[in-house]
Amino acid sequence: MSPSAVAPLRGASEAPGLVPIDADSRMSLVRVEYPEQVNPPFLPANQKRLIDSIIAEKFRLEALERAGVTPTRSMLFVGPPGVGKTLTARWLASSLARPLLTLDLSSVMSSFLGKTGSNIRSVLDFAKTTPSVLLLDEFDAIAKRRDDETEIGELKRLVTVLLQEVDDWPTNSLLVAATNHGDLLDPAVWSRFDQVVQFSLPDEGERRAIVLNSLGDDEAMLRDWVSALTSIWAGTSCHDIVKGIQSAKRRSIVEECRLTDALVEVVRDEIAAKSAKERRHIAEQLQKLQISDNKISKLTRVHRDTLHEMRSAAEGSIPQPQDNTVPTSRRRRKQDV
Repeated sequence: MSPSAVAPLRGASEAPGLVPIDADSRMSLVRVEYPEQVNPPFLPANQKRLIDSIIAEKFRLEALERAGVTPTRSMLFVGPPGVGKTLTARWLASSLARPLLTLDLSSVMSSFLGKTGSNIRSVLDFAKTTPSVLLLDEFDAIAKRRDDETEIGELKRLVTVLLQEVDDWPTNSLLVAATNHGDLLDPAVWSRFDQVVQFSLPDEGERRAIVLNSLGDDEAMLRDWVSALTSIWAGTSCHDIVKGIQSAKRRSIVEECRLTDALVEVVRDEIAAKSAKERRHIAEQLQKLQISDNKISKLTRVHRDTLHEMRSAAEGSIPQPQDNTVPTSRRRRKQDV
């Protein structure tokens, strides 16, 4: 059975109880939201299959229980910022029709170490009261290596408590921990999670898909720009690509200029940060568009003479250099003389 709005999970309509708060600051320790109509994250095919299978598991809990099979209860998301860790957690909650509970570390962490442990236990107990997706963001802040000599005993004990909670997490809920710094995690953390998902920056094909999707209704008008934007945003996260295109669209509307002109301004800094080789490649892509060599030169810092040679070479108008080397037989005769 595939997830759908008309087939909610058992208990999905149940609302969480009273949200826990810090006793001193009176601030909420967890954010509660009910994500709806969340766009699916851009993930490699193998990761997408994994996420889809976990969603399907939650709709077959009774069948899994009858077979004596434990469903996925916990996941660890590891990767740089902006690659879709939080979006994937929201997608899971939306697909499962469950509330997304996000641990607010700024409220949970206390100068009183014993208080920090108490706050986290309150959040974990709260999350167990109803089927939900609990997101422990910036997980490395509370699950650091226990052999780190800079950390004191209370925080090390907190890691032990967290690992026990992961082991005992209920099957009708999902615990998702996310970190940008997997190297800071305690080694024992990795084996405790049912699934570990390594997120990475999008490759060329994924960047192209993100660009096309983000352009939306403007795709037909900017189809010739897709290759250039895919090259310009190499090494960039999905979040930053979407943000860049949205920024260009806003700029185009507010300044009443062409979207192509707005895009040029938005990617100016991105291009400037590239290596000389990368800027030359981007210049080749931009030459295929209706952009003058003068503007391309200012954007890429590639000299106009070089751009002219590149354009001429692309059009096949530059004669191939002649081979002026002396034949081997003649070189031998000269040496004999």
